Amino acid sequence: MPSVIPDWQQTAAHARAAFKAKVEATGFAVPTVSPKQLNVTSIALEDVLSSEEITITESSVGELVAKLAKGDLSSEQVTRAFCHRAVIAHSLTNCLTDIFFDRAIERAKALDAEFARTGKPTGPLHGLPVSLKNQIDVEGEEMNLCYVGWVGRIAKKNSAMAECLLRSGAVLYCFTNMPQALMSGETVCNLHGRTTNPHNRALAAGGSSGGEGALVALHGSPIGVGSDIGGSVRIPCAFNGLYGLRPSFERMPYGGSTNSMEGFTVIPSVLGPMSSSLDGVKLFFKAVLDAEPWRLDPLALHMPWSESAYQLAEHGGGQSPLCFGFISHNGIAKPDPPYLRALETMKKALLAKGHKVIDYTPVDAAKGSSILTKLFLADGGEDIATQCATSGEPLMEGAFKGVVKPPAISTYAFWQLCRDRRDYIAEQLAAWERTKELTGTGRPVDALISPPAPYPSFRHGDLQDIFYTGICNLCDYPAAVFPVTKVDPAVDVKAEPYEFASDFDKINYERYDAEVYRDAPVALQLIGRKGEDEAVIKMMELAVEALQSA
Repeated sequence: MPSVIPDWQQTAAHARAAFKAKVEATGFAVPTVSPKQLNVTSIALEDVLSSEEITITESSVGELVAKLAKGDLSSEQVTRAFCHRAVIAHSLTNCLTDIFFDRAIERAKALDAEFARTGKPTGPLHGLPVSLKNQIDVEGEEMNLCYVGWVGRIAKKNSAMAECLLRSGAVLYCFTNMPQALMSGETVCNLHGRTTNPHNRALAAGGSSGGEGALVALHGSPIGVGSDIGGSVRIPCAFNGLYGLRPSFERMPYGGSTNSMEGFTVIPSVLGPMSSSLDGVKLFFKAVLDAEPWRLDPLALHMPWSESAYQLAEHGGGQSPLCFGFISHNGIAKPDPPYLRALETMKKALLAKGHKVIDYTPVDAAKGSSILTKLFLADGGEDIATQCATSGEPLMEGAFKGVVKPPAISTYAFWQLCRDRRDYIAEQLAAWERTKELTGTGRPVDALISPPAPYPSFRHGDLQDIFYTGICNLCDYPAAVFPVTKVDPAVDVKAEPYEFASDFDKINYERYDAEVYRDAPVALQLIGRKGEDEAVIKMMELAVEALQSA
């Protein structure tokens, strides 16, 4: 007797087939690449893209915005180019979940017509295509959050983020892949499958904003919008060689976006930019704030862009050296050799610019990681299980691989966890303040610099979460990520065995293989204090400038 295909699998297969047909209907040519070719970031595209399309899609965000604002490029030109390049990126990494190119091109034409009529750009992102993680509602487009049971759900109105981007003059054109329920550091789901890393397709693109990471890395988008509740902007940016920002709670509008774990407000997810160019982070962040998101989202802080904070008014105002605290081991797992090399490279570059560096160890990262995990699992996994039950799709292993999922806890027990978080944040604050005795600037360290993970990526399905990013979510520290180097097997040789700090440390050591990680980007994250988003952006720019000058 033939086996019966479960309804959820049929639904998912039909959805994938429909999307494949939609992509093919665009008529955009894609390259033919062997599945054995792992690094697809520099394949020849002259046979499928025009020289104009290549020039446009490989320009920085700043260059594109300037040319669009002056009329040197039309929005239609730029939008068509990125639509084509997005299809190419998808053919290589499976990064998209939906496209609305016709709508985007009509929007671009309207912006061009308005520019022709007035001679002025429509907002600071005039005519610029912006891609969206598959949770940021756009009126009239399907929003399924990558749940099979939500296929066919249509957004009734724009999310606050989509509305701010439109008011800024942006063109919205596609959604990108993410894991089931967003709660994983690898992007794979039952509905759309797995997204691969364009630098090495045998490795993960990160998560949960891995679709954005792969798309932006392959120049299918100049700026993508991801979300971050435990590292979901920073990890994909790191794994894909991008620049990104995890803002402080409620600086960016989240209202009207679809989410898992709705009502979980003690560690809220945040939206942030992911860009292949450094200037994209500031341009995006300032443009969204200039659109006054607090008028659209009741939880968004009424906190406009602060130029004085960006100019480091509370950090010497640019008239004195900065001091950075370097985290080379968080007490749970030692970073792999490429990260240790990146940290040393960064230290030398900052010192050469006259800045100061000290070593820094976070307070009891294992305790912080435990608090964060218990908070995430406070409902016993009921939210995610309930959504999966709408179709019968199975639960997938995600961020809590290896963690025994407890039953839901009482309200009182949840309050105690919230208290534990408060106390932990206070311990971190006290430790940060104590660095004033070590910096030589009269201030505590201006920022921390650490790896975003102990590994530059991982083989598909081999995720281990080790709290290098999660501490920022637990303590609400804004953090930016920027690329430093790539894994080089000739240099990044495996260290001799040492006394392991934890089981995770031993696992991470044993699985390290520089040849497996070949070509994987190696990034660092720069961490600031709560509310210091503009300062973090500026300090990231200074760090990148130091690296480029070294």
